[in-house]
Amino acid sequence: MTSIVALDLETTGLDPKTETIIEIGARRFDGHRVEDEFTTLINPGKHIPEFITGLTGISDEMVRQSPRIRDVLEELAAFIGDSPILGHNIKFDLSFFQKYNLFELNERIDTYELAAVLMPAASRYNLGALGQQLGIPLPATHRALDDARVTAVAFQKLYEMAQELPIDLLAEIVRHSEPIEWDGGWAFQQALRARTRESVKAKPVRGEQDDGPLFEAEEKKRKGPTLQVPEEPQPIDPEEAASVLEYGGPFSKYFEAYEHRPEQVEMLRAVANALSTGQHLMVEAGTGVGKSFAYLVPAAMFALQNNTRVLVSTNTINLQDQLIKKDIPDLCAALGLDLRAAVLKGRSNYLCPRRFDLMRRRGPATADEMRVLAKVLVWTQDNFSGDRTGINLTGPAERDVWVHMSAEDDACTTEICLERQGGACPFFRARQAAQNAHILVVNHALLLTDVAVGNRVLPEYQHVIIDEGHHLEAAATDALSFRLTQWDMDRLIKETGGSGSGILGQLLGAARDRARPSDFAALSQKVERATDLAWRLQEQARIFFDALTEFVAFQREGQPPSTYAWQERILPASRTQPGWDNIEITWGAAAESLNLLVKLVGELQKGAADLYADGVESLEDPISNLGSLLRRLSEAENMVGSMVSEPVADYVYWVEVNPNNNRLALNAAPVRVGPHVEQYLWHEKRSVILTSATLTAHGEFGYMRGILSADEADELALGSPFDYQNAALLYLANDIAEPHAPDYQGQVDRTLVSLCKASGGRTLVLFTSYAQLKRTSRAIAGPLAQSDIIVYEQGEGASPNALLESFKSAERAVLLGTRSFWEGVDVPGEALSVLVIVKLPFAVPTDPLVAARSETYEDPFNEYSLPEAVLRFRQGFGRLIRTQSDRGVVVILDRRLLTKSYGRAFVESLPGCTRRVGPLAELPKAAAKWLDV
Repeated sequence: MTSIVALDLETTGLDPKTETIIEIGARRFDGHRVEDEFTTLINPGKHIPEFITGLTGISDEMVRQSPRIRDVLEELAAFIGDSPILGHNIKFDLSFFQKYNLFELNERIDTYELAAVLMPAASRYNLGALGQQLGIPLPATHRALDDARVTAVAFQKLYEMAQELPIDLLAEIVRHSEPIEWDGGWAFQQALRARTRESVKAKPVRGEQDDGPLFEAEEKKRKGPTLQVPEEPQPIDPEEAASVLEYGGPFSKYFEAYEHRPEQVEMLRAVANALSTGQHLMVEAGTGVGKSFAYLVPAAMFALQNNTRVLVSTNTINLQDQLIKKDIPDLCAALGLDLRAAVLKGRSNYLCPRRFDLMRRRGPATADEMRVLAKVLVWTQDNFSGDRTGINLTGPAERDVWVHMSAEDDACTTEICLERQGGACPFFRARQAAQNAHILVVNHALLLTDVAVGNRVLPEYQHVIIDEGHHLEAAATDALSFRLTQWDMDRLIKETGGSGSGILGQLLGAARDRARPSDFAALSQKVERATDLAWRLQEQARIFFDALTEFVAFQREGQPPSTYAWQERILPASRTQPGWDNIEITWGAAAESLNLLVKLVGELQKGAADLYADGVESLEDPISNLGSLLRRLSEAENMVGSMVSEPVADYVYWVEVNPNNNRLALNAAPVRVGPHVEQYLWHEKRSVILTSATLTAHGEFGYMRGILSADEADELALGSPFDYQNAALLYLANDIAEPHAPDYQGQVDRTLVSLCKASGGRTLVLFTSYAQLKRTSRAIAGPLAQSDIIVYEQGEGASPNALLESFKSAERAVLLGTRSFWEGVDVPGEALSVLVIVKLPFAVPTDPLVAARSETYEDPFNEYSLPEAVLRFRQGFGRLIRTQSDRGVVVILDRRLLTKSYGRAFVESLPGCTRRVGPLAELPKAAAKWLDV
């Protein structure tokens, strides 16, 4: 292999047009031999932001005597020469040299691209995480030479991984990459050349020749009797079911250190009774109750006794995995049950072998398609489920590519799938397992999709247990909401295409030379009309969005800029404002073209389906794509039309402007979802059991009962078996400023620094505002780094799960999080010993959906805002004590808990902790004493 130069820069910011380089590091190497290194600090001629100094350690003082960038360019250019340039996200680094016309002809190699393909299941792809996953002992420190060294070693390891790929797979990746400008291609080409001594002919692309399916058909298993939905189910004995949990029972014999929990037994009896008698039930089970077994035991017994199916719906993948991979297998082993259980996800979660083969035959058109195609090719060597949870798809571009190779095919039925793939399709296999399962685990989104389309998605069921039930309203809202940006509309029209591109071009290409000349001529004529309409619609849509932008600008006039999205509800009064008539006129023109296009696409789909029935099998994929296009065009037509001129009752509409790119979005959402839940769940199903650790506000189910229209459900509230009095210290700061006072932010920052130093990190800080999180992160990162405490912040590019894993594995760390960290975080033991809630989690009252829902209450604050905030507050509090042996401190940095009359509702909603009200100055000492550090 030739010499390669690994390059890394540190800069004052991310925009090469306005920011500058502050350090350059480079390593030239050939294989494992290091030939030379280059490093220099650069004086940027401007102040280095404090955040950059905190990240890199490079300060204004350090660079004051350093050369300017133009003084080192010649030396750097000579060092690199015409060698390939390697980097992690190398386009970013090289963008800073474009203004100097340097390195434009050098081959680019990106370790991010290589890692994304060769490590498809990796949790994170940033350089530091990549170094850890590859076992590289060198640290990625955000210093240029250090990071260049890590990049060079990472490349070596990734290159070796590429060489170990099956040669047919390596050849296919190279073949696909040759026409594409892709920064991963060169390394795969070199790896293939290194293996050309192996006299192995590259395997042809599957689908072109008979070389076997991508996935094997699932082996036939004993299915047992076909599951039924009995009209009069046989009840189970609650006492017999409860005996499973008694000392001396099967669970105490199976589980080491088994603990009998009266709350768990009580919940089990209630669930058994609800299933047996056909009752609805709401159960709040505090942390530590063990609610999953409390509903799984009676559900399993009931399903087996009646040869029927019980559905279990969750909000998170983590709980799904826990149920199907741990809890249900343990249950079967402990009780000796022959119970069949399965997980079923939405179609888009599964890889479609047919559509994947079509992409392989067609080849990628963009670097994103190339990366995802290669990533999936590598992934399928070891993954046989075809479930996308096993692959890391980063960003909307990769997820969009996945959609086009997923089983999200409107035209594909179970029968067609079986005929096409012979039972080898991952979705078909999952569907068959679901049909045969006594316990079927799904998520809330799929459950609500099923009820919305009249139970055509899931196998028939009459008994459902909804865990993480406090999320049901949000999940239903998401399922019934709609969002459209100008970019979405443009992309939809571009996907439509014309005679030589897009879905219309694909249709003509598939029919050419296969359909009868007269049929092809008719098809071509309609495609030509559709092309004209799409072109006209694109221009009309642009004019419509321009009119909307002008209206928004008028509404925003005089308002200061913000880091948050700007939102404006569309009310009847909005339609009388200056500029709205222009919106109606411009949408009227666009709507006319869109309506004609919808009708024409429908005709094309029907015509293509007729030709397919006559034997033109090449039209199969275009028919599917036309169906998807028709659905999305119709949704856009209905949604925008209702927002502009024909609003649907009980819906809220609003316009939103993204602060980062000024992209404008139209939104619609239901004001109330309770009637839908009532119609399709409470009234349709025999028994619905809703459970969560947080269903009550101030000890009452009234709020949750109201938003879900759960008037018919019985209720049961069970506390936690944990000894919170000895496990948790609740510290309420009584001298902190009010949240909107000038000194509040400074007090929060100073308090966190002193508290985290006293506790040695091990702290989760929950914010209600991402802007405040960023300010705090910048303020505390440097001081805590001096005590060897790492600060992880949400939004750094890593997924929440990846951040959590990094936090768990670090000895001294602080994790700053917003929305997603208020729940679902499970860090038992000393790794999480301090929880800080910065502000009470009230929803933003000006949020259009919050405002619309508030209007449905006589007393909006006490009936809506307060109980919603209390539920979120309880979820946040629940992050700390996760096991019987946990011990920790909860700190509230919001004095409204003490000064406002509603503060009691928050405090009294918590378990009985040791409570202390005191000044900020005494907090570090109190925390250290409680934690014994």
